[in-house]
Amino acid sequence: MRRVVLVIVLLAVLATACGAAEVRGAWVTSWEPGFITPREVDATIAAAKKAGLNALFIEVRKFADAYYYSKIEPRDPDIPSGFDPLGYTIKKAHAEGMQVHAWVVVYRAWCGARSGPTDPNHIVNKHPDWVMLSNKGRNWAGEGIYLDPGVPDVRDYIASVFEDIVKRYNVDGIQYDYVRYPGRRWGYSEAALKHYYADTGATAPPASDDPKWAKWRRDQVTALVKLCHDKIKAAAPNVVISTSTICSGGISNEWEKSSPYSGVLQDWYKWMKEGLIDVNIPMNYRTESKATQAKQYRDWIAASEKWSGGRPVYQGIFADENTAPDVLKQIDAQRKAGQEGFVLFSFNAGRRRDAMVDVLAAGLGPAPKLPVNEPPVVCVKE
Repeated sequence: MRRVVLVIVLLAVLATACGAAEVRGAWVTSWEPGFITPREVDATIAAAKKAGLNALFIEVRKFADAYYYSKIEPRDPDIPSGFDPLGYTIKKAHAEGMQVHAWVVVYRAWCGARSGPTDPNHIVNKHPDWVMLSNKGRNWAGEGIYLDPGVPDVRDYIASVFEDIVKRYNVDGIQYDYVRYPGRRWGYSEAALKHYYADTGATAPPASDDPKWAKWRRDQVTALVKLCHDKIKAAAPNVVISTSTICSGGISNEWEKSSPYSGVLQDWYKWMKEGLIDVNIPMNYRTESKATQAKQYRDWIAASEKWSGGRPVYQGIFADENTAPDVLKQIDAQRKAGQEGFVLFSFNAGRRRDAMVDVLAAGLGPAPKLPVNEPPVVCVKE
């Protein structure tokens, strides 16, 4: 009888924790003012609090660099000497009951000049053999230079960077971005092909649409996600792992025909089912004023819920291309689907943020405070 009572109490605690507070997040990029100086951090936190938000996702790794103190990757030169953007943001945000998630760009390692970074300590220069190539031998993927997921040393390196963050900073979460291939024609570095041959018995570079090659590359991305999960949770089990994921194009009823799975080899449904990530944040960037896109936004809400694996989903909302009233409409649609939160892109300083804050404040009301630095409660949907 005592055991039954304890189970009932535990279930009640879990239910309360899972439903107590909506996550109202915002991404703050390192491309524009927002958290690079103490004044910017203070202004961002004040604006988020006024707007009714309670979680900041700040871009602390833009392209294999560091917006925090790191002995592994070079510090971004735009950061004022002696200032720690991540550490300062955590201190100030936590005081307001506001979570801080370290937003880390995973595979894209450079997107400046096409010639690549000039810093000899940058990973692209230290390990040019790790750079991803196309089936034509090119290293520039439109979005920049990527590290190749098919190289095991790349996985170990990236996992060490994320493990270092959670060991030294009291972050509430790690959020992966660009944890994918840029497309099906990528992944042909000599080092990756060597491992593909060893794993499959192939003897020549496969065609970009070869199903076995697609599966192998998809598995390489998942192997990194698993390795990072294991290292992060061993070092800091309270850290929430989330991923901003692809949800481009129309909806297929079959996961294997969806754009993330087939187009960029990103199997986020598997990651959710197997608990390799705690939260999915589909980048559901649609403009509400366009009827076709408004429908696609709601279709992807339903799809991301269907493919949630019973775990929380926060919709990524394109605040940069929507009016504040339309942002509220999209938040309402996400709420009606019973999802656990949303994250706005983006919340950097400027006129757009200033104009949006008052409308969001009126529509959302004060944000519930989120737990910070507390042991996690794993919320699994029924």
